[in-house]
Amino acid sequence: MEYYYQIPSHSPLHGTLQNCWQVERQELTEGHETIIPKGTVELIFNLNDWAPLTAQINAQRFPIPSCMLSGFNSLPIQMQLPQRHTMFGMVLSPTVAMSLFRVEASDFVNQCLDLTLVHPHVRNLWEQLMVQPSFAGRVALGQQWLLSRLPQVTPQEQFLNQYLNTPATSGLTVPALADQLCFSPRHLTRKLQTLTGMNAEQTLLYQKYRYSVELMHTTELSLTAIAHACQFTDQAHFSRTFRTFSHLSPREYRQHKSHIPSHLFAQAAG
Repeated sequence: MEYYYQIPSHSPLHGTLQNCWQVERQELTEGHETIIPKGTVELIFNLNDWAPLTAQINAQRFPIPSCMLSGFNSLPIQMQLPQRHTMFGMVLSPTVAMSLFRVEASDFVNQCLDLTLVHPHVRNLWEQLMVQPSFAGRVALGQQWLLSRLPQVTPQEQFLNQYLNTPATSGLTVPALADQLCFSPRHLTRKLQTLTGMNAEQTLLYQKYRYSVELMHTTELSLTAIAHACQFTDQAHFSRTFRTFSHLSPREYRQHKSHIPSHLFAQAAG
C-alpha cells in the first residue's frame, strides 16, 4: 500500500517540504527494487522492527539505517525487500536540507548517511513515527518537526530550489541560470556542487535526464520526441546520458518501469 501527501501552496512549509510518502507492503515473497537516480532530497525513515532492509550501490552493500538522507544520486540503488516493510519519507528542498542538517551533497550522495548518529533530534522523530499508527499522523508529526526548525530561505535559494525541483526547466544554459541568480558561472558551479554534488554543466544534463524520466511516465511520446523535448543533442546523446545515470537504456527503462517514476520492481528468484 502506498500513501502520498502533497504540501498545499497555502502551507507555511510550501517551498520547504514538497511532499510526504509512505510505502507499506506485505508480500508473499521477498523482492528486489531498483531505484534509478531521482534528483530529489529525501529524509527517509525505516520503520521496520521485524526484518532488516539492505541496499547496494555499485559493489558496496549496506543496511538501511533508521533514518537516512538521500539526494542527487548519480548511480542506481539496488534494494532487497523483505516480505514485510514500511518506510516513510519527506521530500525536502535542497537548500533546506543543507541548512537543517549542515551537510553538503558530498556527505550523502551515492552513499548511506545515518542521520540518527549525528542528529539526536532526528532519532527522537523516528521514535515518534514508529509508534504513530497512521500515515496522516506521521505527516502531522513531520510537519510539526519541520515547523519548529524552519530555516530562512533567501530569494536566490528559493530560485535554486524551484529550478532543482522542476526538471522541466532543463532548457536553461549555465550563463542564463547564472544571470538569473546574479552569480558568476564559477560561483554557480560552487553552489550547485554543494547542493547536488555536480558542477553546473553536469547538473543541467542531470535535469534533462530527469525530465526524460518524467515524460516517459506522463506522455506517450516516442523516445525520439522525448530526446528532442529534453533538448539533447541527438538520440545517441540522450541514450548515452540516460544509461550513464540509470545503467539502462531509455527503451529498457520504458519496458520495465513501474507506476512509480524511477522505481523498478522484481520478485526474488527461487
